[in-house]
Amino acid sequence: MFKYSYLQKTVIISLVAVSIFTQSCKKGEIISTPTLSDQNKLSAAALESTSTSPILAGSSLQLGINGHPLDGTGAYSYLTAAKQVELLKSMGMTWYRVDVTTMSDGSITVPYLYNPLKEAAIAGKVNILPVLYTRTLNMSATESASYEAGKKIGGNFAAKYGAYFNYYELGNELDLKILLAGKSGQSQSHYDTAKFKIIAAYLKGMDVGIKEMDPGAKTMVDASWLHYAFFWLLDNYGVKYDIIAYHWYSEMESAAAGTTYKIDDITKKLSGTFSKPIWFTEFGQRFKNNGVDEENQQKFITSFLEKCKKNPRVQVVMGYELLDEPQKNSLLESNYGFLKWQAYPNSWSKKLVAETLTIK
Repeated sequence: MFKYSYLQKTVIISLVAVSIFTQSCKKGEIISTPTLSDQNKLSAAALESTSTSPILAGSSLQLGINGHPLDGTGAYSYLTAAKQVELLKSMGMTWYRVDVTTMSDGSITVPYLYNPLKEAAIAGKVNILPVLYTRTLNMSATESASYEAGKKIGGNFAAKYGAYFNYYELGNELDLKILLAGKSGQSQSHYDTAKFKIIAAYLKGMDVGIKEMDPGAKTMVDASWLHYAFFWLLDNYGVKYDIIAYHWYSEMESAAAGTTYKIDDITKKLSGTFSKPIWFTEFGQRFKNNGVDEENQQKFITSFLEKCKKNPRVQVVMGYELLDEPQKNSLLESNYGFLKWQAYPNSWSKKLVAETLTIK
């Protein structure tokens, strides 16, 4: 059994006190900016508020970023949760997308990392978007077994944490598991039907499990590149997700606009194809190590934000990612950050895009 230190016990006691206090507040009240609180969860109306980021002035678009604060190792272990939230706030961001792995009872596997993050997010009025890892997905299972496995993991997580979240992302890029070789993903025929049914059953179960435990919850499923037919398949199968989450990177932007696909604005393509709200839960610049990566990153991020800003169907956009991760072997994976390390792990600085977003 996990043993808590004196400091960790102090944090837990503080969190209990916060929870008791917030229970006295009126649940569901509308707030000017989406905030994370223990008992007053986000409402859809909260998304109508104006972003604090100067680059999005006059827009209702909400800005956030991805991070890996629950990994326990690597770059994120060198910045406290409070410092990470502070950095988000300095760039006008109100969302932090975080991978979450759970145990069989729904508990997050690293409470000693999650609890300080939750406390910092509450204090900083930053929303955590949990990406619920599909750790029990078995591609060899039957559809009924897959549905029950998804329902269990979703239900158990929402039973534990439904007081803190109203938005849940179900897995990550599951479209890639079933895409047929050489296909663009724009047609339903581009996917492996048998494998799709297993994934769809699991997602359907996750959605049902979450909403049984947290009736006000909103769920989202993501896809990337031009794999938007994945959502048609989900709809036909009866998966009741609420938001289309999408992942978009710089090389996709240029490739989609070419003569093959002629899609110069993925936000318009999605909003013209689907009726659900749209969140870009990942977008970013691919690192090329060509000496002008920061300039390219800044250019792509700001130009894509302008497109999102002009499309009222796009509600939230989240960059990838907060910190460079030098511990990763891939040159690409190591350099996505909006912040770079001057001397890892002792000193860091903001890249050009972060300086552009920073509230002066």
